[in-house]
Amino acid sequence: MSTEQSESAPAVMVPQVETHTSPAGHIPQQATTTNPSTQRVKNPKRVAAGKATSEKTRLAWEQHKKDAETYRALGEKKAKAATEPPELAPTKEGQSPKSGGLSINQWIAIGGIGVSLFGIYYKREELKAMAKAAFNKFKMPEPAPEPTSVEPEPARATQ
Repeated sequence: MSTEQSESAPAVMVPQVETHTSPAGHIPQQATTTNPSTQRVKNPKRVAAGKATSEKTRLAWEQHKKDAETYRALGEKKAKAATEPPELAPTKEGQSPKSGGLSINQWIAIGGIGVSLFGIYYKREELKAMAKAAFNKFKMPEPAPEPTSVEPEPARATQ
């Protein structure tokens, strides 16, 4: 500190810490070096396999690009065909070009529903009786009235 700073600033005492330094020649050496001492040798079989794999990948990628271009071209042709008015096939009078009816599977499903409804209607009395019996199990029985006399029962003679 300069003399000017010491006169204007209050004196603050900072504790002194002793540090031990070792001499510059006493630094321990590293056991291994960071630089490799030998040149790395590549396995020629691995190198060849890597080259073959990369070539196959490149060829597959090119084929994929060609397929994508072909697909887009077909899509454009279909889009053009869709914009052009379709040619209507001549129809006979009295027949519609396409019937808007139900398919065979839909008719079978409707028939199955009809048969099941008819069966329920036909057996409704039996079903009512079965339902009544089933629901009677769940009803709570009414409690029996208790006897009004409180006379004890006669003791039985045992012989």
